[in-house]
Amino acid sequence: MTNEGPCGDGEICFACRDDAFVMPLRSWWLMLLAIVATLGLSLPGVRYASLAEVVPSLADEILRRVGNPAVDVLPGGFLLSAVDDRQHRGLIWTLPLVPGALAVRVQGEVVLDAVSEGVKRWERAHVAVRQIDAQKKAVERSVFAGSGSLAQHVDAVVLLQPDVVQVQLMARLLKVSGAMTVSDFRLDWLVERPWVPVAMLVLWVLWLLAFGDLMVRWLLGARYRPALILVFVLVMAAILMPGSWRDALETWVTGLLPVQPDALGGLGLSSFVHLGMFLLLGLALALARPDVSPGWLLVDLVLLAAGTEVVQLLVLERQAGWADFAVDSLGAALGVLLAFLVERK
Repeated sequence: MTNEGPCGDGEICFACRDDAFVMPLRSWWLMLLAIVATLGLSLPGVRYASLAEVVPSLADEILRRVGNPAVDVLPGGFLLSAVDDRQHRGLIWTLPLVPGALAVRVQGEVVLDAVSEGVKRWERAHVAVRQIDAQKKAVERSVFAGSGSLAQHVDAVVLLQPDVVQVQLMARLLKVSGAMTVSDFRLDWLVERPWVPVAMLVLWVLWLLAFGDLMVRWLLGARYRPALILVFVLVMAAILMPGSWRDALETWVTGLLPVQPDALGGLGLSSFVHLGMFLLLGLALALARPDVSPGWLLVDLVLLAAGTEVVQLLVLERQAGWADFAVDSLGAALGVLLAFLVERK
């Protein structure tokens, strides 16, 4: 919807935008429905059934201590502490596989007391699951990582790889000082409920409809359609990329950079990629649709940012995060603002 005005000859510009433009609610409801349904299915108690439970103990024969950690027994847990940052210190339980298990769920309460942060972003307090295949290749997934002083409830599910022969549950201080208390620590071996595959298929169809409907609406009356389509496709490809592919690509790109992203505020390459992707998308959308007010466009982009985070709960080895959502929203706002400044010149 546009008003021909000061621009003349039907030309579209910010000055003659129809500020009464009302975005169709269908796209919003589709996206919100997909978000709510995905969050519901992602609840461990909804998606999985427990085959067996393991409650790690300091008295377990399967426990191995790394780096001579200082460990104190507490009611329902333990205290792991270090007075310097010269080495890794921690506890590792090597667990026998449970036949038929597709995932493991790690739960516990973690309290940090003055845990320092190392030079590298993974150097901090960690609770993680490591999977080892027959070739001794290990893949580690963190379920908790933090520094400073805080208390947090941990409840995370890690999918098991098909070729895994050994699983290790770990609580460590990675080259940092401070204290980490872990209580009510347990691991569940999980199997999906029978109806989950059908529900997953329905969810993917719903997400495709939500993203597709949004893109079609953006393209109606848009300028520079090829550029908008290209940026949108690139964002979707990055969001839906499996975690192992993303990690490999991030490692390769980081190796090519003259300055490591960790040195720029400790954010890591992922944060800069998120910012850049949504900045480009906000810029492309605002330039393509100057007939729509920046406020409405930003609402669309923020909702899309939320959707792209939640849909990663369905992608292998990916996770949703509030930090990424905030960076995406910031990038979108910067892109829309930049387009507004460009159009006013």
